[in-house]
Formats: sequence, C-alpha cells, structure tokens
Amino acid sequence: MLEQFLYASLSNLHLLKKTDKVTVAADLLGLQAQFANNPKYSLQIRAADYDEKSWTEGLVTAWTFRGTLHAVLESDLGLFLSAVGVKDAWDDRWGLDPALKPYWAEQLRGWIAAGITKRSDLREKARASGMEPEVLDKVFHGWGGLLRDMCCRGLIAYAPGTAKRFVTCSPHLLDKEKAREEVLRRYFHSFGPATLTDCAYFTGFRKREVAALVEKTGLPLRSITYQGREYFHLRDLPGQGSIPDCLFLTGFDPLILGYRDRSRFLDEGDKQKVTTNTGIVFPTILLRRRLKAKWKKDRAKLLITPFRPLTRGEKRLIADKAHDVFGADIKQVVFL
Repeated sequence: MLEQFLYASLSNLHLLKKTDKVTVAADLLGLQAQFANNPKYSLQIRAADYDEKSWTEGLVTAWTFRGTLHAVLESDLGLFLSAVGVKDAWDDRWGLDPALKPYWAEQLRGWIAAGITKRSDLREKARASGMEPEVLDKVFHGWGGLLRDMCCRGLIAYAPGTAKRFVTCSPHLLDKEKAREEVLRRYFHSFGPATLTDCAYFTGFRKREVAALVEKTGLPLRSITYQGREYFHLRDLPGQGSIPDCLFLTGFDPLILGYRDRSRFLDEGDKQKVTTNTGIVFPTILLRRRLKAKWKKDRAKLLITPFRPLTRGEKRLIADKAHDVFGADIKQVVFL
C-alpha cells in the first residue's frame, strides 16, 4: 500500500513526468523559498519549460503557509494570503506605532513602483526622506519589519531569486474561509492520498478546522484506510506504475513538506539526516523508493552525502540522474 501511495505522490507532484511551470507552481501550492535557489531547483526538476533566464517570470515571493516564504504564481497570491489571513488593521508588531505604518507603507510602495526595488536602496531613500533612526531600524528589521507586514497585506512582494528585490502587487483578496476551501481542494488534488493531519501540517491550519471545512464544503473526497489511518484523495489515483530508481528532490521539497507522516519514502532512522532540529529540510535523493542521500551544488560540482555506503551501481545511478537534471551545469559528481 505504501508503494501505491508513493507512486501517487510522485505522479501528482510532477516528479515522474514533467509539465509546464505554471501547473507545477499551482499544483504544489507554491514553492518554499526560505533559501532562494530552492524554487529554482524544484522547477528545474519538474518543469518541462524551465529556463535558467526566465524561470522567475510570473512568480512572486511572499510569506504564506506555515509563516514561511514561498514563490507563488502572482495570480495565486491573493488566494494564499487570504487563506493565511490578512489583518484589517495595522498592529504594533516590530515596535512600530500603528499610526505610522500606513504612511510609510504608502511611501515605500511608491518608491518601489518608481524603480527603487532593493532593500538597501529603500533604506537609504527612507533615511534621506526623514525617517528617524529608531523608526528606520524597525521598518527594516532583520526579520522583516514593515516590509514583511506589507508583503502579508499583498502591497508588495519579493521578486524570486537571489537579488532581494521588491515588486508592487495588487492581488484580489478573498473571504478567508472560501480561500481555505480552495486550498484544501488543491491540497487533496495534488498531495492525496493524505490524512487530515498531513493537510494541517502542510497548510498550518488546525486539524479540526481542516475536518470542519472538508465536511462543510462537501468536497468529493475518496478515502483509503491503511493501518488504522484514513487517507483522502480528490482525483483518481494513478495506476500502479514503475517508480524510477533515482529522483532528485530540492531543499524543502513539497514531497517532504506535504506530509506529517513520511513513512512512504523515509525510514524512521533517517529522519534527522533529512530535517534538522531547527526545521531545515535538505536537498535529498530518492534512491530505489527511499531517501538515501542528500546533495549540495557547489558551482560545477555536485556533492553527494549518502546516509550509508552506496554500491558502485547506486553511485552510477545518482551521477547519471545528476547530469540529466542539471545538464552542463555539473562537471563533476563527488561522493563524500
């Protein structure tokens, strides 16, 4: 049964057959962007139309599920922000007077629209425009400051990639409950079969709210019971098929983040090798249906750290897949 679940996950999350970038970003409910290159690698692995120069087009980066940065389709930004919840009134977060926030938010948005898009340049513009030093430090707080508040309201967003630039946005915001209903539909469409606990883990919603929304919306979910747990899916499960011997996953990959219970692809003893105590999820390699190594790109080298010794054949599988995924970018695969 677990192998059937794994095949369904790999198929639905576009790891068995590539599709277009827009479909990948929509089906995966965005791509976690805590590290700027992870969305790029996720698309490189999954998108048939991936292009090194244009992969960021149509995407913006903002804080969405679980309070973490995600690269999402700009057309989906309003949906995800609404599902997380947009506050009606400004608060005093970051130690800023709520009465000051609307004024400086308007100024910052105007400067970004005028082409001052880098954080450092915005800080200098704000200083030159009379922002007091103690306010300046709070607006540009290291954990986000007013700029983060503006992102969470959909006024601005980060441009994807490593440049740390901002763009202005005008997303269409929805009723929070309606937005969450659509998020649940997409989740069970792409991540099923999954439990309600899995869904709550991925979205950051409370499990009881997930259960209540599923019941209220009348989603035509189908269920499978396995080892006393009920798993739900929205579309027909793909037939039992062949799982490739080797697949690459990016850091914070949706396959890993999509499930609280990862037993379909991860052995209990290897959990700490995939995820750190601080929540960092490494780029990993699915080798013969189990996560068995992690990888790191170092310029033209790909560094592979196996969880345990690999056979010569397994190393060859990984090296061949590495060249297939990264092409000419990789000149050497090094096993540590």
